[in-house]
Parts: sequence; structure tokens; C-alpha cells
Amino acid sequence: MSYDDLRDRLDDLESGDDRRIVSFPDGSIDRWYALTGRGGDRLETADGFAAQLADGGRSFSLEPLEERPGGQAVNAAVQVHALGDAATLVGHLDHPVLSEVPVETRSMGEPRTVRVVAFAADELLFAEPGPADGWGVEDLLAVVDWERVVGADALCCANWVSFRGLESVFERLASDPPEKRHPVVVDPGPIDTVDPAALEGLFDGLSNADSAAPATEIVLSVNPAELDAAAAVVGSGAGVAGGTGNGPADRDRDRDRDRVAALRSALDITGVVCHGPDAAVGATRDETRSLGMVSVGEPQRTTGAGDRFSGGLACGVVRDWPLETALALGNACAARFVGTGVTADPAAVRSVLEPEP
Repeated sequence: MSYDDLRDRLDDLESGDDRRIVSFPDGSIDRWYALTGRGGDRLETADGFAAQLADGGRSFSLEPLEERPGGQAVNAAVQVHALGDAATLVGHLDHPVLSEVPVETRSMGEPRTVRVVAFAADELLFAEPGPADGWGVEDLLAVVDWERVVGADALCCANWVSFRGLESVFERLASDPPEKRHPVVVDPGPIDTVDPAALEGLFDGLSNADSAAPATEIVLSVNPAELDAAAAVVGSGAGVAGGTGNGPADRDRDRDRDRVAALRSALDITGVVCHGPDAAVGATRDETRSLGMVSVGEPQRTTGAGDRFSGGLACGVVRDWPLETALALGNACAARFVGTGVTADPAAVRSVLEPEP
């Protein structure tokens, strides 16, 4: 029924009663390439690339395709804007390509470069690290007032993996909290690629911000592989550990429900959401829900879909929608992007929920 509820609430997104959501801190130039292997043939799958590597292949050609704006915070802000809310993007945006982003922007410096190898229905990403000289709340405050950050209706904080200084933002939220309800959707990036010990500081910061500032509502948004990484850090003592793998056939939705709920309880934050290709699972202090993904047809693009999920989730959470309805909006935004490569506006969300016969 949650998708039915979303249909009924879509008019809210088009009513003009918009919310202001601030998204930060990353930004990237995504350079897309086609990969050519043995015999000069374009490789259409990651498995084909792996097979040539296993067979001794060591020489491949990259054909440049295009450059486009990228970054988790950028993608989330674009999704927020497409749904009709007022997005402010504070990121690393000093590049002409990022001037195409159709939202209010404040730049903190030069973006990273991300090289994306495009296959028929999948991508491989090779990302540069974040700022070599570190990053912290002082960089944020150099371009935007703290009052504007905590005065927003919600925040999207993204890509802790490349911007480890995000902990300082959560420390500031704990010590100088907002006065009104203030949801903070945190999409930390591919935490399955980092040293598990490094996650402890992030999790401590999230917990402290949520508990020290009653108005601050932290919602952690991860994918299945990232849920496994988070579970490994929190451990079996909290009832969270025991990853089930990343493939659709390997994961058990009921087990993920239990693990998401246990992770939320262990971190003692407002919510944890796990979004995957088959379902989204969410837990708050009051409930745990899972929701199957809507059909996407033949996948066109996967890179950036999780960011669209988090942007849609933020637009639902900021309105205090029921958990399942907020999950439904995130799922619909991700499905639209995977199926078309286009960021969903409310009309596109309707088309996902009510496909043509």
C-alpha cells in the first residue's frame, strides 16, 4: 500500500509548499569511457573484462565518451530539485561542467575526477581521493553560514569515504543544534572499501549528534554491501553481524530487516535504511519496514541511482511521511534513473508507479 500512498501524496511535491534541503560536501567531474579489449572489440560487461584479465589480458584501450557533473551530494541535490524542493548545494564545484547543476550552489574548491568505464548495463568507477589537505566544518562555514545550515528543513550529507571531516559537522550539530526538527540523511559512500576501524569515528559522530540534539534526526542510508560493512563494525554482540552477500539471490529480506533494525538500535540514531536492487529496508525507533523495488525494465545506468534514492528519501523524510512512503519515493527515484538515466520529477515518479499498458 505504500506505493498507493505515494501516488496520493505526489500532489504535495507539486503544491509549491517546498522544503529547503542543503546537500554537501563533494563534487566531481565524471569522465565516461568505453573499454576495448582483445581484438579491438568493445567490452560490454564487467564479467567480460574480468574474463580477459583472468586469461592474461593486460592491454586495454579507453575511448572517451563524455564528461558530466557528478558526486553524491551533487546527485542528491539534483534529485531534490527535480522533485520540486529548494536545494542548496555546498560542494567542490570549481569546474565549468558543474555550472550545469540547476540549483543554488556554494563552492568550497576543486572537484575530484571520477573515471567511469561504461558497460551495457553496469559501470566501473575509479575515483580520486578527497582533498589531500583534509576537510572539515571550517571549510563549509567559509562559504555558508551555520545558521543557514541548521535553518534548512533537512540536510543531505554524502561521501564520508572521501571527506572524512564530516565527523566535525556532526560534532557541531551536537554542540550547536538546530531549534526545530532537522532530519539529516547521511549517505557515507562505499564504506565497504575502507578500513572498518575508521568507521567507528563516523558512527560515534552520528550517535552523538542524534542523542545530544533532540531536534536532529540522523537517518543513515546505505546499500547492501555497505550494510555488511557497517554490521562488521558494530558486531555480533549487537545482533547485527552475519552478512548474506550482495547478489539478489543471496540476500534474505527478513534477515536484512533484522540487521537494519539491530544496526539502528546499536547506533542509537533515528533511522537506518538499506536500499538495494530488489528492496529497500528501513528501521526507526518505532518500526521496521521493507518494500520491494518497482520494475525498472532494462537497466540503462546504475552510477548515481543510490544518490537519487537518498535525495528522494530526504524529500519524504522532511515531510514526516510514513517510513514506507518515504522508502517508496526513494525507490521510485532510483528506478527511474536506472531505467532511463534521467532524474525523476513528480510526473516521472507517476510514470514509474503507473507504467503505460
